[in-house]
Amino acid sequence: MRLAALVTHPVQYFAPVFRELSKKEDLELKVFFGCDHGAKFGEDPGFKTEFAWDCQPTEGFEHEFVTQGSLEQLRGASGVLSAFKAAIAIQHYHPNYVLIFSYSPAFITVSTIILHLLHYSLLLRAETTDEAVDRSVLKDKIREVLLKQYYRQFQHFFPIGQNSIRHYQRIGISHDHLTAIKYAIDVDFFKQQVDKWSPQRNVLRDKMTIPADAHVFLYCGKMYCPKNPLLIPSAFSLLSLEEKKNVWLLAVGDGDSRNEFEACMKKQLGERAIFTGFQNQSELGQYYAMADTLLFPSQSGETWGLVVNEALQFGLRVIVSDKVGCAHDLVTDSNIGFIFPSNDASAFANTIVQAIVPQNQPKPLGVDALPHPKHLADAVLSYLKSQ
Repeated sequence: MRLAALVTHPVQYFAPVFRELSKKEDLELKVFFGCDHGAKFGEDPGFKTEFAWDCQPTEGFEHEFVTQGSLEQLRGASGVLSAFKAAIAIQHYHPNYVLIFSYSPAFITVSTIILHLLHYSLLLRAETTDEAVDRSVLKDKIREVLLKQYYRQFQHFFPIGQNSIRHYQRIGISHDHLTAIKYAIDVDFFKQQVDKWSPQRNVLRDKMTIPADAHVFLYCGKMYCPKNPLLIPSAFSLLSLEEKKNVWLLAVGDGDSRNEFEACMKKQLGERAIFTGFQNQSELGQYYAMADTLLFPSQSGETWGLVVNEALQFGLRVIVSDKVGCAHDLVTDSNIGFIFPSNDASAFANTIVQAIVPQNQPKPLGVDALPHPKHLADAVLSYLKSQ
């Protein structure tokens, strides 16, 4: 059986799924990327820095780049032109099924329509939720009508979590057409990171002059408005000097809000607020290993939040806003973490205080306790065999 996968660009979280699918003896896979963003050195519009992923996001499976353009060029008119190129490339491959990741930008949307008109059997794995973005009643209704029509092109759907399931059900997709598989990171790659960095926790802290008994909070990700990093200094401003005296913050990442975020945190914690800039995949583990609690206050656009998966694998507690898609899928009790109302600095501060209270460090969640890329690969193959 031959399967094509269509993706905008190499994504470090999708690569292990493709590798797992490529291992299947009953399946032949080829991945079609709209562009090579992330695979080659270049600027990321969110991180505002130049990099290429160092986790080999295109290795271990057959693939083809439809264009050599930028991620931005997959939008608008240029994205429509690229969609025709993708459809032609997929036609030459002669797949039995096409697995599509996401329903936008124009490159994906138009490619899907063309492939449907060419009578290909389409499957969808996308970050589809209703909670990630606040919309007016009118916009929400228009979106619902358009998506109902769009989803009719697909034979089956693979929701990423509870919010995604509710979205499909609201749109009218029957339970028989849904196979829910939680969003996963490359847990095998991060297990290597855990094994490498966790034993060095105190040594790493010592290099950064962080006391062994300090409570270290971690922010890891793009620093821009949707992820709401500025709520962190706002929450810390509500803590007493006594509550903050043995607290540190590691802020890993970059973006439009970096300078303001750093300046505000320095006012709260002084030199105990450490900003590292962007760090690639192979370097993230050392910061997780030094930390105790992840802070993730996103206010919009966070359909899942894979940084939470990473933190849990390192044994961190997590504090997430209720706008983080994975909140009710992964943050199931206070040993794992806390959920607070988005943009509520006072509630956020209260959870921070709860996290500071001395308690036993939770054990890292084992590979078997976390969503794994093989779960999606197994589900896709199981569905294909059932047809």
